[in-house]
Amino acid sequence: MNVAKRMKRNPVFVEEGDSMKKAMDLLKEHEIRHLPVLKDGERLVGILSERDIKQASPSPATALEIREIYYLLDKVKVKQIMTRRPYTVSSSAPIEEAALIIREKKIGCLPVVDDGKLVGILTETDIIDSFIEAMGVTGPGYRIEIALANKPGMLFEVLKLLKDFDANIVSVATSPHDDPGRKVFILRIETRNYKMVKAAIKKSGFDLLSAD
Repeated sequence: MNVAKRMKRNPVFVEEGDSMKKAMDLLKEHEIRHLPVLKDGERLVGILSERDIKQASPSPATALEIREIYYLLDKVKVKQIMTRRPYTVSSSAPIEEAALIIREKKIGCLPVVDDGKLVGILTETDIIDSFIEAMGVTGPGYRIEIALANKPGMLFEVLKLLKDFDANIVSVATSPHDDPGRKVFILRIETRNYKMVKAAIKKSGFDLLSAD
C-alpha cells in the first residue's frame, strides 16, 4: 500500500501571510489538527499545528479583554508561528516509510508533495487506519498466533493445513520471538471449521500461542 491510497487529497491549507485567527477558525471548522502552509498558493513553506497555536495564544490568566485578544490574534501571522521546512513524503512512497518518518521524527502528520506541489496530507490516524485494514481487524474471521522456526517453508506448511479445512487467509503479519531462531506469525482466517482448525494445528505440532 502506498501513501496515495491513505492520504487526504486537496487538504485545507493556509497562506503564510494569513492571520493566526484564520488558522484557528479553519482548524475548528474542519475539525483537523494540522494545516500545511503555502506561499503564493503553491509552494509548501511550513506546517501549522494545534499545538503551535496553543503555544502562541495568550495565557488564560491574561488580563486582556476578549476584543484585545481577537485583535492580537488577527495581527499574528502564520509565518511567525509555523514550523518551517517540514518533513514531507511523496504519494508513491510505501505507507510503512511514512509511518517510520512520523515515528522517528515524533510528528503528527506529513504533507504529501509531488513535483514540488502539495497533493495531500497523511496523519497518524491515517497510518493507524491502514494498519487496521491490513490486519483485517474490522472484518469477519478468527485470529491465530503461531510460533514457527525461522526458516524457509514453515509458513507454507501451515497454509497447506489450513487449505485442507477450506480456510481463507484474510491477513498475515509477523513479529519477533524471544528466541531468535523462531518467528511469530499472526494470521486472520475465515472458516466454518474453526474448532477443527485449532485442533489440527495443535495435533500437527505447531506452537499455537493464542487463538480466538
